[in-house]
Amino acid sequence: MRQKAQRRLRILHLFKAREMVTLAVLAVSLLVTYRIWEGAERSAQQNLSTAFDFRVRESNIRIEQRLAIYEQILRATVGLFASADTVTRSEFRAFVSSLSLPEMFPGIEGVGLSLIVLPEQRDAHVAAVRAEGFPEYDIRPPGKRDFLTSIVYLEPFFGRNLRAFGYDMFSEPNRRAAMEEARDGGTAAISSKVVLIQESGSEVQDGFLMYLPVYRNNEPRSSVEQRRTSIMGWVYAPFRMDDFMRGVNGSLADDLDVEIYDGELVTPAARMYDSHEDRDATSPESRHKRVGYIQAGSRTWTVVTSALPEFDIRMQSDRPKLILQSGISISLLVALLIWLFLDDRARALQAADQAMQLALYDALTGLPNRKLLEERLGVELAKARRDRSQVALLFIDLDKFKPVNDNFGHAYGDLLLKEVAKRLQSCMRESDTASRLGGDEFVALLSGVEDDEAMLRVADKILRALTEPYDIAGHTFHISASIGAAVYPHDGSDAKSLIRSADMAMYAAKNAGRANVKRAERPA
Repeated sequence: MRQKAQRRLRILHLFKAREMVTLAVLAVSLLVTYRIWEGAERSAQQNLSTAFDFRVRESNIRIEQRLAIYEQILRATVGLFASADTVTRSEFRAFVSSLSLPEMFPGIEGVGLSLIVLPEQRDAHVAAVRAEGFPEYDIRPPGKRDFLTSIVYLEPFFGRNLRAFGYDMFSEPNRRAAMEEARDGGTAAISSKVVLIQESGSEVQDGFLMYLPVYRNNEPRSSVEQRRTSIMGWVYAPFRMDDFMRGVNGSLADDLDVEIYDGELVTPAARMYDSHEDRDATSPESRHKRVGYIQAGSRTWTVVTSALPEFDIRMQSDRPKLILQSGISISLLVALLIWLFLDDRARALQAADQAMQLALYDALTGLPNRKLLEERLGVELAKARRDRSQVALLFIDLDKFKPVNDNFGHAYGDLLLKEVAKRLQSCMRESDTASRLGGDEFVALLSGVEDDEAMLRVADKILRALTEPYDIAGHTFHISASIGAAVYPHDGSDAKSLIRSADMAMYAAKNAGRANVKRAERPA
């Protein structure tokens, strides 16, 4: 009877405490959910900022690469003139035609030759060109000048390019400055912002020109004076900025506002290009904005890039929202379970375990999330300090993953991420930790690493595994990974510095061409 009374009293106490305990558990659960959501939201914003920085760097690199490619085209054209004392119009046309400029090199208006014409030779020069079948040819603008040049070759020789035939570019100060720079230095030079002679009508674009000097064969050119004496003309290429920039950002051009300024001053007069004229990339209200500089020959271009709302929509992670919704649902569920089954401790422990599982593990891949990774990293670092051993951290970012989501949908992307998680785990020991930070970012925590070679062997093994083709739902995907490696204590004395070193090494791997492993740089 006494035991029965005690049970009744205990039940009564449970009923009396039911509301208080349930409310307390609900409040704690919601607080935990808020903390987890706050961390996920912070991580999502960091990932968004990182993705924007990467897109900006990628866009600027593409511009620099285009300039380098077009310089090589002009160098090849200079080589044509170096191969013979005389290059005929038909030979020049055949050479430029073989380059397939419209198909292979979008943005370049043509390749031409601006020839130096001595004032006393002007009449003979004009007569010779007219005899080639151009009866209206003349050097423009008219008038007497001490130094004359004329665009005698320009391919493709039709359309708006015909307007440049016979134009003396040396007569215009901006063009002359670039031509003199190329002549005296023997290198490629780019003009300041100009409006091309080819422009007419309402669709006028800002542009620029790239020059390379052509010297007479077999004449010395080791000094500035010798180069000025042996110069015979310039090969050059005109560019319209809108055409030049078309396709630089590919299919993602609509979510960035890119503005390019000639020089280092961001002023309306210096603006050469604006991808979205209805937006202001320099506005302080822009949530994501970066200012970068590109060396265009000896000139500096200032590139201001800001993210449009479409970028946030495209890159925004649903993970914080899912965590918040899941956390609230779980909190209510746990409170309801405690309300209904307060006497069942097992069920309460099971609910707590489920909540802990959602808090510490990635819902898609089942790998530890950032929070659990940081806890394990702290434990491993404490152990390494005690045992004077080493701990390695591999920051892994998937290459070419985003097109899978864009072209095939998130369902295929999720299946691909699951397969990546399996391959990553298969390359590691049971004592190591494979974690997913979010999106296509993973981290491998290696305990008890003997030396850098051992760490790099594991990184290379992971890289090879992740680079193998993926057969998913009838499709074959080819992706790779950029891996940054850092070792405690050489690359970081605590968790924060070690993560930062590995992250910086990963970006170094990205910048080195992707699909490779880079170790954190150490001072000499």
